[in-house]
Amino acid sequence: MDKRTFIKRFGRLVGDYLTYNRTEQRGILVLSLILLGVIIANVVIPSGTFQKSPDYAGFAKDVCAFEAAWKQASDSDSIARIRKYQNYKTNFSRKVPDSLKNNGFPAKPMVMVELNSADTFELQQLRGIGPGFARRIVNYRDRLRGFYDKKQVLEVFGMDTVRYQMIEKNLSVNPDSIHPIELNTVTFKELLRHPYFPFSTTKSIMIYRQKNKTFKSLEELKNIAGVNDSMFRRMVIYLRISP
Repeated sequence: MDKRTFIKRFGRLVGDYLTYNRTEQRGILVLSLILLGVIIANVVIPSGTFQKSPDYAGFAKDVCAFEAAWKQASDSDSIARIRKYQNYKTNFSRKVPDSLKNNGFPAKPMVMVELNSADTFELQQLRGIGPGFARRIVNYRDRLRGFYDKKQVLEVFGMDTVRYQMIEKNLSVNPDSIHPIELNTVTFKELLRHPYFPFSTTKSIMIYRQKNKTFKSLEELKNIAGVNDSMFRRMVIYLRISP
């Protein structure tokens, strides 16, 4: 195919696609006008509406004034409430008897327990003394044959100074309730049961009594090996010699 033939065929092909009738030409013209109008509208008419920013200065002043007034009113109300409560508390204290000022409940009377006559139930009324401690105190009292001083409670197993100080003011002792031991007739086992007579001391007392037949006075206990003045003063409280 020569050059001229190619050009003719190409021109004919282009002419087929680019040739418009009148109706098509009018449509193209209308579309072009519409497009031109849209372009002009975008140039002439602004894209958005601009509004002036509001001025909040006046509103801020009103808010500050309102907050100040509210705070002043709250402070005044709080002060009035405090004064009202103080006046009420003062008047209430004047009217309420002393027995009802202990957290609104009547004050409990102090519990007094006599150690030589109290049972386990009475001992449990003391602060910090439960059933176990109550039984220990009673058992120790039976072995002693009676307390002569309330401080002897410190000798009970498990009793410490802190617990004793909690109940000390609630304790009393009647020394007349002590049941002394007859020194010339007591058996080895009975004397050994007493907390103040350890095995070695009890054995020495029994040997001395057997050798001398009887004790003439309690002062003879000072002749027993190992019995010092402190032990003697404790022992003689629980011993007696019948005439």
